Amino acid sequence: MEAKHIFYFAPHQDDELTNLGVPICKDLSAGRDVHVVLCTDGSASSVTRMLKDGGCCLWHEGEHRFDLNITEFVAARDAEFRASCEMLGIKAENVHISTLRAKDGKLTTENATDIILDAISGYEKESVVIKAIDPETEKYQNPDHTAVGKAAKAVKDSERASDAVFYYEFIHLPEEKDTRRFIYIEPTKEEKEKIKKAADSYRFWAPERGRYAVGYHSVADEFNDFLLHTLAAVLRK
Repeated sequence: MEAKHIFYFAPHQDDELTNLGVPICKDLSAGRDVHVVLCTDGSASSVTRMLKDGGCCLWHEGEHRFDLNITEFVAARDAEFRASCEMLGIKAENVHISTLRAKDGKLTTENATDIILDAISGYEKESVVIKAIDPETEKYQNPDHTAVGKAAKAVKDSERASDAVFYYEFIHLPEEKDTRRFIYIEPTKEEKEKIKKAADSYRFWAPERGRYAVGYHSVADEFNDFLLHTLAAVLRK
């Protein structure tokens, strides 16, 4: 049976874009059934303090005086995630916030394995491909990224999916293209436009609507660098 259901596992809100957005666009352009599963709540971000510190940023007028509780903050992050997925072209019913997701920074390989198996349950394993961030750079990675990558490898090794594909984090890509180690993927002009619109979801500032541009406040330089280069790489095995 041809694998026709592609499941991407994003450790945090924004990973579906900055680390997985290019291959997601490629799979959508090929007409595949693409799902994205969010694995943590994103609650540990330092932006919670930034939003209430009374300071200012370079992107929004006025002082930041928004003392959000954890529920409100997570809801704001989830709204950015859903909007980003929509702009990439993923069907709303294929955007999943796992009921098993962990607290930000607390994801274990075992927990991530449960999330993956729960997401793909009900599908014949021959029809499923799982995709995640490669955990090769564990020493430098956010531990939630490592947990998802290791879990995806474990699920593949246990033959509970037809295949698994792993993408190198773009912040760890070498400055010069190393085609001996990586297969590089570059988006088309149309795909770049989708990616730009998805990035705008993380810049959207409308406090009256519960939108606080959390992603951009958190890692503005990373977003800018991603949009400048806009490519992904599969680590050769």
